Amino acid sequence: MTAAETRARSAERRDEGFLLGGAVVAVIGCLLATATPLVAGAPTAFVGSMVSSGLLGTVFAVQSLRLFRRDSAVALAPAVLTTLFGVWFMAAPLLYNVGFLATAGTQLAGLLTSVFATYMVVARIAPAR
Repeated sequence: MTAAETRARSAERRDEGFLLGGAVVAVIGCLLATATPLVAGAPTAFVGSMVSSGLLGTVFAVQSLRLFRRDSAVALAPAVLTTLFGVWFMAAPLLYNVGFLATAGTQLAGLLTSVFATYMVVARIAPAR
């Protein structure tokens, strides 16, 4: 491990509680994005897209959480993929005409997912403070 990696992990350990909370919020966001179209009665195409995307996003968010709990360090690959799914959850309702509740719920889920997963990515790649 290089000195830079050691400093980065030290910084992550100082933020461990917030990063762990962020990883949990990202998982909840993915689950919310999965459930919202079903509850909101959205069109079938949107439900199919969001449920499949939400489940895939949940896989990466859970992997990010699992690896963070195991290593006390952010795993970059699942955190980045979780961020991308969060962005998709915010953008997808704009591509489908799904109504207010499905749009608002899915975009809120995307916001939670992308913001907290992005924080984890930045915590991993930013120099030690």
